[in-house]
Amino acid sequence: MTDFINHILSFFTYLGDNYEKILKLFLEHIQLTAVAVLVAISVGVPLGILINRYKKLSKPVMGAANVMQAIPSMALLGFMIPFFGIGVKPAIIMVMLYALLPIVKNTSTGLNNISKETLEVAKGIGMTKLQILYKIQFPLALPVIMAGVRISAVTSVGLMTLASYIGAGDLGYLIYSGVQMVNSNMILAGAIPSCFLALGMDFVFSKVEKAVTPISLRGSGNLPTKKEELMKLKKGRKRSLAIISILLVIGLVVMGVGSIPKKEKTVSVTSKVYTEHLLLGHMVSDLIEAHTDITVDRRLGLGGTDICFNALKSGDIDVMVEYTSSMYVSVLDQPIENVTAEHIFNTTQQMYRDDYNLTIFDHWGFNNTYAIVVRADTAEKYQLKTISDFAKVSDDLVFSPTIEFSNREDGIIGLQKAYGMNFKEIIPMDGGLRYTAIDNNECDAMVAYTTDSLGSKYDLVTLEDDKEFFLAYHAVPIVRQETLDEYPEIADAVTILSGKLTEEIMAELNYQVEVDGKRPEDVAKTFLSEQGYI
Repeated sequence: MTDFINHILSFFTYLGDNYEKILKLFLEHIQLTAVAVLVAISVGVPLGILINRYKKLSKPVMGAANVMQAIPSMALLGFMIPFFGIGVKPAIIMVMLYALLPIVKNTSTGLNNISKETLEVAKGIGMTKLQILYKIQFPLALPVIMAGVRISAVTSVGLMTLASYIGAGDLGYLIYSGVQMVNSNMILAGAIPSCFLALGMDFVFSKVEKAVTPISLRGSGNLPTKKEELMKLKKGRKRSLAIISILLVIGLVVMGVGSIPKKEKTVSVTSKVYTEHLLLGHMVSDLIEAHTDITVDRRLGLGGTDICFNALKSGDIDVMVEYTSSMYVSVLDQPIENVTAEHIFNTTQQMYRDDYNLTIFDHWGFNNTYAIVVRADTAEKYQLKTISDFAKVSDDLVFSPTIEFSNREDGIIGLQKAYGMNFKEIIPMDGGLRYTAIDNNECDAMVAYTTDSLGSKYDLVTLEDDKEFFLAYHAVPIVRQETLDEYPEIADAVTILSGKLTEEIMAELNYQVEVDGKRPEDVAKTFLSEQGYI
């Protein structure tokens, strides 16, 4: 009971310390979801009317909508990045596509369920097709249509949490960052507002449904008995529709104003969602702002290496800090046999400059490469000190790499070849989930990084890479050449930390975030200030 109370107090302390950030992400989540749902309604309702009118279109349109539902959301996001870049646009398109099916289907169903006798009567009194649709079909179908809209609105709130993966900015940032950092307070701070938002969306659209549903369809118990009451209800309905329309217009205007580009000198900086990447993203942002008159748009917390690279290449992002071998292997697809750290750096620097017009500066000093870690009891049971020792008993062990590591040549593919190992089971998972799994005995070994801070917390043993398989992963700043041409002063700012950081320093900074619960932006700024870099 005491632990539960402490968790509750800790959560409210977190809310108090981070309420501004949570509120900002909450408002962004509302904006993104509202726009996606409104676009889905604008597209879905006309499509439903179209397939009701032209029956031959029903199968292809509904088939396409069903296919969109079947495509994994992350795959759809990844597919759209080369076409739409990162940020708000692909996020809205993705959620809108997922929201279409209930709206299209319910619109078509609602129109199809109207009795033929009613339509014949309307024709008999001389109504045109448009008048029948507007005055008869659509009002009668509204309850069914609104049911589809409510379903789409609620599910869209949850889907929009994925938008943080491509830098759109929403409550998903807190959820995924919390998972990476094993921070339950951060996860709850994103999940709980999302739940309330879903309930709020359902409530709002239920009121809209009531406002737009014809009085005669609201149930016999609600029908007015006097003419004055009937007129009052009609006026109330019109007033409700007017208020809803005004609110929607105001909301869209506010969103439009918020998206107007700023005229001041601004560059965008990104990072991945991992703790260390967030720290590096804040560090390079602080350095630029402290040593130039440029404002930094911090779009931190993107997905993997490829997403960040595509953002740089397309111009959505200007600056980031990345690891040399991540670029060398994942982006450039270069061979990894018998290569040195110097070769990796020189090759990557030249190819990024020549092929993509991206400038890579000198690394910041530390090498955050991969490591294999096991529980202390596993190391003692099998007498494990090196990865070669580990390979001999790997058939008996469950291994948990990161998802990215499990698909890379410098990851599990090459590791198995180099050490001749085969595992009892491989369970890929990202971030702090690996630490939770190994602590709960759900796996015996996992992939870590040499600057990780959670190893000591969970009593893990790092195995020696005795065959020196793992490549060098030096952190280097990358800047688009077009950005450097416009703001050459950025070069001096991003090279201030060249050769200054060590593995021990980064492990300590990671520890402050992941174990002590400090915010990455605060840890980064404090370190730079104390060392005199800003």
